[in-house]
Order: sequence, then C-alpha cells, then structure tokens
Amino acid sequence: MMPTSKSARSTLRTMQFCSVMAVLYIGLIFVLPVNHATMQHYNLSALEYRIATAAIALPTIAVWFAAFWGYAKLREYSQAIAKTAEGPHFAKLGIGCIWLAWSLPLTSIVSSVLNGIGNRWQGFHPSAIIITNYVALIIPLIAFVIIGLAARDMLGKSRLNLDIPTARLTMVLFLAGGLLYCFLVFRSLDLTSLGSTHNSYFLPAWLMIVSVIIPYLYAWCIGLLAAYEIMVFSVNTPGLLYRRALLYLVTGLVAVILSSIALQYINSVVPRNGELLLNYRLLLTLAVRVVSGIGFLTLAIGASRLKKIEEV
Repeated sequence: MMPTSKSARSTLRTMQFCSVMAVLYIGLIFVLPVNHATMQHYNLSALEYRIATAAIALPTIAVWFAAFWGYAKLREYSQAIAKTAEGPHFAKLGIGCIWLAWSLPLTSIVSSVLNGIGNRWQGFHPSAIIITNYVALIIPLIAFVIIGLAARDMLGKSRLNLDIPTARLTMVLFLAGGLLYCFLVFRSLDLTSLGSTHNSYFLPAWLMIVSVIIPYLYAWCIGLLAAYEIMVFSVNTPGLLYRRALLYLVTGLVAVILSSIALQYINSVVPRNGELLLNYRLLLTLAVRVVSGIGFLTLAIGASRLKKIEEV
C-alpha cells in the first residue's frame, strides 16, 4: 500500500530526490573525462577506471540514503509537535540536518563535475580544487550554525545550565584538535611568502587562513558545543520512554556532527588532488562516512519513536 499521509508523502519525495542525486552521480562517473594519470598508475582501462570509481561510490551513496531518511523522519516528528513549545526548536534542528544531508551529494557531484572538467583542461585543475574545498566548507558551516542555534534555544527554554567542567573539557579537546589541524595544514603552506599559491590548496597562505582555517575552526566549535548542549537537554528530559527515544535521536545527531567534523578534518589536512587514490585516506573517509550513515539511521529511529509517543 502506498503511503497516503502528508508526512509519508513528504518522506517519499525526499527519498526520490536522493535517488535522483544517486543516479546523476553514477551517470557522471560514466560520462565525464577520466583522470589519465590515475589510469596509468593503476594500469586501468577507461572502463575499468569508471567501474572502480562507481564501486567506491556505492557506500557513499548508501550514506546519502541514510542521511535523507534521517532528516525526513526528524522533519516528520517536528511537524507532529509543531504546536508545542519544543516544536520550533526541533524544526530548526531538522533544517540543520537537511543542510548536512544535502551537503553530502552536492559536494560529491560538484567535485565530480569540476574534476572532470579539470581532467579535460588541466589549466582548470586549481580552480576545481579551490571551488570544491569551499563547497565542502560552506554548506556544513550553514548546517552547524543552524543546529547550534537550535541547541542553544532548547537549553535556554528548558532553563538548563551546562556542566562547567564538562564544557571546559570539550573546549580543551577542541583546542587540542584545532592546534593539530593548524599544524597539519601549515605544513602544506609556504609561510615565508603569505601570497604564494604554490601549495596543494592553490590559495595564498593569508587567504587560506582567513577563508578556510578560521571558518572551519568556528564551524567545529559550534558543532561540538551543539552536540554537548543537545546531550544535556536529552538527559534532563522528564519521562522515561520519551527520554529513551530522545536518546536515540540525540546519539545519532551527535554521531552525524562528529563524523561531519572528522570528514572535513581529513579532507582539509590531506588536500584534495582530484585523483582516485586507493590508499589509507580513502579507507578512513569511507569509515567516517559509514559512521555518519549509522548516525543518521539512529537519528531516524529516535525520531520515529518520538513521533509514535506523540500519537499515543
């Protein structure tokens, strides 16, 4: 039986959008120009290269479906409690998750198109890397800002206070990770000439610092703080059944936030080069994406349980 409710139809449309993105991405793999350097390195024909790229893309596409399913279920729940005091906060949280979910296919598709153009015209290669890096930064940044606002509103309306020692520990971990991130990125930059673009990012060092490093650190700070604030909200929520369901949602959301931060971390400290490389970075990236997919599925389970509680 086909779903007939408004929320079910909305979820179905969401999954259809994801299917379109998946088909488009696979289609681009078999249409766009291939990277000849990679083909020669791994001794692959053009067809073998495309098949290998498509096979590697399948786990990533599976994560897209999990992400779209997760935000669709969260949207269903936020609509179900729209008239309650918490409704606007969960609606805002859902919007943030939408941005995070859409960042996955959009970044991959944009990267695929730009790298394909770069494979045909080598002079475009630096521009492809620069644009891809900014797309991978801007969309999640918007998501983290929205999620951060939602988390702060939840905590404020509930009149809950942060546990200061735990909050400080979170900030210490952020500072440690941020310092390591800066060190790893600066290794690829020519700090003796802040205007030099002879690096893997194809940006002068000063512009890299101002428009990439600082926004990333800001986004991660917001993301970590939001994850902590949402955890505080969940453990202080009354009602055993509600708290258990909410714990699923929050655990999934925290996993999504942390995996998104980890993915950005990997892609920025190990600069993109537009080539298919079968190495540790690929395995690490796929592992982080799988964690993200599990997070979105856990979020969907929690949202579904919360919605059932509201319907009782």
